[in-house]
Amino acid sequence: MLDYIRGRVVRKSPTRLVLEVAGIGYLLHIPLSTFEKIPNHEETTVLTQLFIKEDQIKIFGFATGEERELFQLLLSVNGIGPTTAITILSGSCVDDIKDAVAREDAKALEKIKGIGKKTAERIVLELKGVIKEMSYPADSGIVTGQKALVSDAIMALVSLGYGRPVAEHAVNEVMKKLKTIDNVEVLVREALKYKA
Repeated sequence: MLDYIRGRVVRKSPTRLVLEVAGIGYLLHIPLSTFEKIPNHEETTVLTQLFIKEDQIKIFGFATGEERELFQLLLSVNGIGPTTAITILSGSCVDDIKDAVAREDAKALEKIKGIGKKTAERIVLELKGVIKEMSYPADSGIVTGQKALVSDAIMALVSLGYGRPVAEHAVNEVMKKLKTIDNVEVLVREALKYKA
């Protein structure tokens, strides 16, 4: 699985980016938010998500982990494919999308070009619990410096085959119990025990 690609920016547009790595040009499909952060004709690192279908292989690229994480969440919504997920990310910033979902404000999502009422409502319905868990309320015991650790642990559990809501619940419960953890391996191990 591709996690990231580091290479020289050959060309970019609001929806596509070509990175040259060891003489090979990789075409990445990107949201507008990533386009704005990528430098012209310089070496850069882009986080990736590989998408394989019967008739095509596409690589999606992201400037930040938050963009990629939201993209993956959107893909978990029934009826949303990678193109629609990229459209949503291009139509608003990550924080505004998460905020709209957490507030159950489907009308805010409808303002994104190409997103209809039913799709917006489905996003809110299927992701509101997950987004609220990701918001890390003040009483959850998760301090700012630990958010990356929590995110890495959740991704590790997902890669082991657990559903994202289950993984997030387990990790958040462990964080509440143990308060401070500075090692992702310990957090994953404890979350696996909690799940068991």
